[in-house]
Amino acid sequence: MAALAPLRSLEEEVTCSICLDYLRDPVTIDCGHVFCRSCTTDVRPASGGRPVCPLCKKPFKKENIRPVWQLASLVENIERLKVDKGRQPGEAAREQQDTRLCERHQEKLHYYCEDDGKLLCVMCRESREHRPHSAVLVEKAAQPHREKILNHLSTLRRDRDKIQGFQAKGEADILAVLKKLQDQRQCIVAEFEQGHQFLREREQRLLDQLAKLEQELTEGREKYKTRGVGELARLALVISELEGKAQQPAAELMQDTRDFLNRYPRKKFWIGKPIARVVKKRTGEFSDRLLSLQRGLREFQGKLLRDLEYKTVSVTLDPQSASGYLQLSEDWKCVTYSGLYQSAYLHPQQFDCEPGVLGSKGFTWGKVYWEVEVEREGWSEDEEEGDEEEEGEEEEEEEEAGYGDGYDDWETDEDEESLGDEEEEEEEEEEEEVLESCMVGVARDSVKRKGDLSLRPEDGVWALRLSSAGIWANTSPEAELFPALRPRRVGIALDYEGGTVTFTNAESQELIYTFTATFTRRLLPFLWLKWPGTRLLLRP
Repeated sequence: MAALAPLRSLEEEVTCSICLDYLRDPVTIDCGHVFCRSCTTDVRPASGGRPVCPLCKKPFKKENIRPVWQLASLVENIERLKVDKGRQPGEAAREQQDTRLCERHQEKLHYYCEDDGKLLCVMCRESREHRPHSAVLVEKAAQPHREKILNHLSTLRRDRDKIQGFQAKGEADILAVLKKLQDQRQCIVAEFEQGHQFLREREQRLLDQLAKLEQELTEGREKYKTRGVGELARLALVISELEGKAQQPAAELMQDTRDFLNRYPRKKFWIGKPIARVVKKRTGEFSDRLLSLQRGLREFQGKLLRDLEYKTVSVTLDPQSASGYLQLSEDWKCVTYSGLYQSAYLHPQQFDCEPGVLGSKGFTWGKVYWEVEVEREGWSEDEEEGDEEEEGEEEEEEEEAGYGDGYDDWETDEDEESLGDEEEEEEEEEEEEVLESCMVGVARDSVKRKGDLSLRPEDGVWALRLSSAGIWANTSPEAELFPALRPRRVGIALDYEGGTVTFTNAESQELIYTFTATFTRRLLPFLWLKWPGTRLLLRP
């Protein structure tokens, strides 16, 4: 406490009587009293026109105000001493190192010269170099910059808060999507497990039915075999006895001719049906179920391929590549065949001999899907279904007639010859029908377009050929296909990276055929039409 008394006395000596605070930039007036420079500027003039000292009331001239540099240094030392008393050891030393001092006078820098943009101490400010300049306290000079910094800091803090808000919202959105994906994963696993279970149950049921049919056929086979063996044994005994009679002498043979017909009457030999009618009917029904299974699985696979893996795209035709035998619609999505070559100018990209056309848009990656609708005059689903029903009824009638009396119908040589002629005529008719057909698929952009073309995969074309006689994969040699229904709208699914071109019945989703290759160039939709009365339309 005793050490604090001199310090308090010194504080009183360096306290301004006007602002009651430490002397800041101390100056002395005519009467000798010392005040802060800023306080002397606030002293109002007396009635005589000159300001008076607040303590002794004597007037003074402002031009006579002089700085007291030694007292300014004393104030700084007292402030530093007071602050050091309340600090931890080492803090004062650190602050002293941080405090910037004037390099010339080793005094604290209180002022800022606005003309030179330098920090000044009290002595520098009163020097000849800086006296005519405008100098303000460092705190006052720094205030506008501090306000700018604070405003910019406020803006940055708002940006930070916005970013944090966006991050929080984004994190919540990500978590929500992750939760949704996890739920979808569980749903996928559950759906596939349910599907697997359903397929396993159907598989086991079909196998059980097949095993039952096999068992019934095996049992019927044993009964058929036993009955046939017994009948053969009876006939063998009769034949043996008759052979013995035929070897007897005439006199002995003639002794019992009266009992010959009675003892060896001719009976109809037994010809039983090898397969029971019920078993045969069940076998036919099982075959129908197998066909339904195959059709359903192909349709299921085709639907999953289209809906889950492929992107449906809208494609149009390139009129510059269209053959002169083809006519395109105004929207370039429909093509028809004309028997007359109608192109006056042969474009370099145009098919000349083959009635082909390429799409205007090509693909070099991804999985894409589009459809081609085949519109043919005279095609009617009702007529086809009626024909199939009539054929099925005729087959049933033939089966019933064949098993009516148990005897086989033998064919003569003349019948065989006539059948051979009919087959040859049918083959010739099929060949004529095949000439009128169309092809749908994809082709490389570098496919050959001049002269007679084979349009096979080795030539850069992967396509199906359709006609009224059937459907073929345009391979070498052609592979005939047997879909359950004649496709009127063909779906084309291209997997560029996977190297596959898959064709489906777009209406029933039945898989028809899949080409496998390695694609290295751009692929374009491809149509080929040489079938009067037929139109090919691109969908969608």
